[in-house]
Amino acid sequence: MTGRIRAGAMLVEDGTTTPESLVFDTEQYSANWSSILKPSAAQLDRELQSAGWTFFYMAGAIHVSGFGLSDQSRTDRAVAHAIKAVKLQSCNCFEITQVRRGSFFGLPYTSLIAHARQIQKSRMLHDPSRT
Repeated sequence: MTGRIRAGAMLVEDGTTTPESLVFDTEQYSANWSSILKPSAAQLDRELQSAGWTFFYMAGAIHVSGFGLSDQSRTDRAVAHAIKAVKLQSCNCFEITQVRRGSFFGLPYTSLIAHARQIQKSRMLHDPSRT
């Protein structure tokens, strides 16, 4: 699963409401979150717009890191931190824009930069009736 976490990868919260016309392939990543396999962010944005929906891109970058014994555990921890940050922004999707692996005093880590995204019908981000 680590191979799915790369620049351009998107994860969506399970149960996110989408237009009936929208079909995209996902693979379960963690509890309540799935990796979007197809389409790309640009294609997904176009498809949502053509259905009259909005795919918000939050400007503030999310910077997270994860330490662990294996590449998988480091990546999973970094993604878990990103999910927490996305939930704090009340968003249901995020796009990973950078993945870096390195070490700090001999301890390997994975760091991610991501941007929260929001799939919704309304064009107003904080619309109380958004779906």
